[in-house]
Amino acid sequence: MLKELLSELISINEVIAGSERELLVVSKLRDYFTELGLEVKLHPINVITWEDIACDVDDYVCRCLPPITTSEVRGELTDNIVESYGKVLLLSTTDFPDNVWVLYNLAVEAGAEAVIFYDSYPGRFRRIVVSGVWSYSFGSGRPPPIPAVHMRFEDGVKMKELIGKYVELRCKTDVRGGVGYNVEVVVGGSREGEVLVSAHHDRWFTGYRDNVVGLYTLLKLAEVVSKSRIKHTLRLVSFTAEEFGNPNLSPWYWSYGSREFVRNTDLSNLEFVVNLDTACMEPIRVNATGPEIGKFFIKYSTLKYSYEGFDHPYSDGISFSSLGIPTVTLHNLRDIDDVYHTDLDTYYNNESLIDRLVVWIVNVVNNYSLESLEFKEYYEYLKNSLPPELGGIVSKVLTVGDLLKLSKVFRLISKELVKPVAIGSYRDLNKDLITVLAPHALVINNLRRGSRVGVIVAGDEEVLCCNPSISDEEVISRYIEHLKQVLNNIT
Repeated sequence: MLKELLSELISINEVIAGSERELLVVSKLRDYFTELGLEVKLHPINVITWEDIACDVDDYVCRCLPPITTSEVRGELTDNIVESYGKVLLLSTTDFPDNVWVLYNLAVEAGAEAVIFYDSYPGRFRRIVVSGVWSYSFGSGRPPPIPAVHMRFEDGVKMKELIGKYVELRCKTDVRGGVGYNVEVVVGGSREGEVLVSAHHDRWFTGYRDNVVGLYTLLKLAEVVSKSRIKHTLRLVSFTAEEFGNPNLSPWYWSYGSREFVRNTDLSNLEFVVNLDTACMEPIRVNATGPEIGKFFIKYSTLKYSYEGFDHPYSDGISFSSLGIPTVTLHNLRDIDDVYHTDLDTYYNNESLIDRLVVWIVNVVNNYSLESLEFKEYYEYLKNSLPPELGGIVSKVLTVGDLLKLSKVFRLISKELVKPVAIGSYRDLNKDLITVLAPHALVINNLRRGSRVGVIVAGDEEVLCCNPSISDEEVISRYIEHLKQVLNNIT
């Protein structure tokens, strides 16, 4: 039954939030969970649905980049950003997929009329969301100001022969309001407290690694736990609109479905969250809200893993960890760059890995307790990350004797101090957002080492460093006071 469902899911190409194909996937998930005897809850949310209808540049086939609106442009072709004002810009992509976002913004600044990206590798199309603004704000945004399309490498090379000549770009898309669905089932356990395991079912193109594999793991987990006893109640959730779908076109365009879920759902009984996103090969990369849950989780590994620290900002896990809820994200995001968001991300047999991953999760759930968490590990990390002036306040954490209270303290620390940041500038190529403990402390430590590298708190878009009109000493003093206030409110 499950193998047949996997084949059906793979056959549905490009599952976009709010589309008929998403509704088909949701129906298949609901039917499967129902056959397992599980009650299904569908959580509808308003989304913006974007679909690519047609795309061509002269006689060359292309793909529109989301969320470009229908456009027609005729202009002189150039491959020079500096000289692209009023022209159609032709650019090669790079091995780092999200450079497309940076290059598009630079083209908008330069006054290009449109951008044609051609792939750096033959035979593939890729979709990357573009915005035209240097921001990952949670606030409202606008549609991208100029059209952008992607074509295969071999066609891009041929297009270079047209440099200096006029080309016609046509991009037809369907952009409309729609309804996406978060799908949830609950499997009862013998202890109080809930564990939520999540994946996302929307995807660009074929999307096996991102994220049919996560969805398949979730379905296998449901099959296993529906037939056996498990110690904690499991909430299994498949999210819509992880890739795109915020009706407000927020520059932070991903993880919208999970943000709406945490905003509208009771999470008060959650012990921790396991988020599955591109977890498809060994070593599995493990990111966690804090060391207390991360170090506990890897004790039960049935697979090779790489523990990478605080939660990953490019997945649904951040929706939970930003609230301080202990969250583990299992992924291989940077390992799949060659097929990420492309039509080459197709099925391959990794059944054995998925089976062992399910065993890993079940073992963690069955062995979980507050007593098993590595709070001492988190305390040491906190003490070593913050400036010595804060040592007295940090030491108060050790005076919290009650384990439940201690857990709440560390949840508040995660909520208030663990943030996604851009180190340097959004304009830098080949850079991801990273999640760090206490960005203000990071700036203090950098300044004391003589480094004034930029630090932006993504989402909030707070720029922490560095204003040339303010002395390093003043910045350090301000940020120490800020951290003192935050910690005093927690402890």
